[in-house]
Amino acid sequence: MTMRSGVESWSPQRAGVSSLNRPIHVAFVHISRLAMAIDSDLSRVEEWYESVHILELGGMTAQELVMQGSADLVIGFLRSIRCGERD
Repeated sequence: MTMRSGVESWSPQRAGVSSLNRPIHVAFVHISRLAMAIDSDLSRVEEWYESVHILELGGMTAQELVMQGSADLVIGFLRSIRCGERD
């Protein structure tokens, strides 16, 4: 299973995501797709998103950053990895 098919088949309404959480869901989908382009292992991407502290982004996890409204920092971080600007 790839993140793409898993993310696209996930229904916010079925999972009880309110319209207030929609921006978080949208950010999660975008970040997940970017991360899957770097590492196609879904379990590693999920672990990274939830529990890896990103030193360059204040030591917070991607999930913490998204929850505080800083998804753009995570997206920029992942794009810089894809462009070869960092490991």
